[in-house]
Amino acid sequence: MRNWRKVHIFSFGYFKLVSVLTSTLLLVIAVTGILYNHHHDFEFLRNGRIPTSILPAKYQERLERTRQAQGLGDLFPEEENSVPVMWVIIDLHNGEFFGGMAGRIFYDVLGGVLAVLSVTGIYMYFRVRHRKRW
Repeated sequence: MRNWRKVHIFSFGYFKLVSVLTSTLLLVIAVTGILYNHHHDFEFLRNGRIPTSILPAKYQERLERTRQAQGLGDLFPEEENSVPVMWVIIDLHNGEFFGGMAGRIFYDVLGGVLAVLSVTGIYMYFRVRHRKRW
C-alpha cells in the first residue's frame, strides 16, 4: 500500500470530524444571517425574549448594565431576567457567543478556510475539465 493511501485512511476520520464541525458552524452563520436580515419580518424576533438562565452569565451582566444605563432599574420587572432574541442571534452570527474575541477570530479563520476551499475547488474544476478535452 502506498504511503499516501495509508495517510488517507488514517486521517479520514479526523477530516470527517473537522468537515462536520465546519459545516455545522457555517449552517449556524447562514441561518443567523438570514434571521438577522429579516428581523423586521418575524414577530418572535422583534418581541421574543430568552431567559438568561439558559445562556452564559455574560448575558445577565450585559442586561444589567443596559438596564442601568437606560434607567430601567425597577421598570419592566418581567424583563429583568431575559434578553431579546436578537442579542443572541447577532452574537451567534458574529462569533461573540463562543467567547468574545476568540470566537470572532475563529469565525475569521473559518471564513478564510472557506475562501481557500472555494478557490481550490474552482481551480480543480477547470484543471479536470481541461484534462478531459485533450
